[in-house]
Amino acid sequence: MSRPDFTARATEAEWMDTHDVSEADFAACLRDLEAVNALTFAAPPTLGFLSRATAGWEPGRPLRVLDCGSGQGGMLRRIHRWATAKGFVPDLVGVDLNPRSRAAALAATPADMAIEWRTTDIFDVQADDGFDVIISALFAHHLDDADLPRFLRWMEATAARGWFINDLHRHWFAWGGFTLLSQAMRWHRFVRHDGPLSVRRAFVSADWRRLLAEAGIADATLRWHPLFRLCVSRLK
Repeated sequence: MSRPDFTARATEAEWMDTHDVSEADFAACLRDLEAVNALTFAAPPTLGFLSRATAGWEPGRPLRVLDCGSGQGGMLRRIHRWATAKGFVPDLVGVDLNPRSRAAALAATPADMAIEWRTTDIFDVQADDGFDVIISALFAHHLDDADLPRFLRWMEATAARGWFINDLHRHWFAWGGFTLLSQAMRWHRFVRHDGPLSVRRAFVSADWRRLLAEAGIADATLRWHPLFRLCVSRLK
């Protein structure tokens, strides 16, 4: 297994973004990605940010959250359970361009979780939709460097309380570790291909500092979390 170049973000497209994926393949990929997120501790950084964003809030207050690239909706279901346990009233919206994501999210979401799933472009969402917090989990690395400053500016303009990007740290160990893990777990072939590529498409701290500067955002926070999560956020 030869090691690729990690000095810059990879530009190769992931299969899930470019291939004509069947319904069965799409559903299998999303199921395996849920397992990946559980094994790699995907949710704690986002929940930690929400704890900071809601510090001092009284029980009974609505918490309106938008998730960009929500996929099968696992992150919003975790947030729903977290918010309910805190005594907040979760008002959650997941946005994804792929119409199959909405169907998958609806099928995976219990009826008592009133989460709205939208099939639309995130940039069609405006500040007057009233979101307290905007989050994204493993979405940003799908964007190229030209689109990322726009994404940062849009979140800054649209979220009333703040925003949080939960993404990957581009590192040879994360790439090699996921390659071996995905093979050992016999995950779907798309996951085995796209997971290591996601690491190569991801970020190091210098990338985020440059992109934030291009977006004109000076006071964002950059934090590393296990396992190889590099997260960017801002509270207002």
